[in-house]
Amino acid sequence: DELDRCQKRLSDYLDTKRNAFARFYFISDDELISIMGSSDPSSIEPHLLKVFDNVKRLGFGRGKKIVVNMESSEKESFDLVCSVAIDGPVELWMTKVEEEMKQSLWFITKEAIFRYAKEN
Repeated sequence: DELDRCQKRLSDYLDTKRNAFARFYFISDDELISIMGSSDPSSIEPHLLKVFDNVKRLGFGRGKKIVVNMESSEKESFDLVCSVAIDGPVELWMTKVEEEMKQSLWFITKEAIFRYAKEN
């Protein structure tokens, strides 16, 4: 009975983290606990392929205080237009990483279209 209550509380806690960053629904409870239990931002990297499609690695800067780029399984990478500070709970800064990823890819695509049109 006590074990069931503990399990329920843990499940509720993990659900609050998943509600804050919905991509955490793609990983198991054990994987999420391992991320939450570490103060090392790179602890998320073994789980990135489940969190983002074909994102294998985050590029960290300033002693793992900021995220500066993202890399795929094929070693293709792109720099974030604005680096993301690693500050606060992982679900908060990962939300910022996701937002900056979208903004950076939008910018890169827009610039590529402009350059293509200019060259042709």
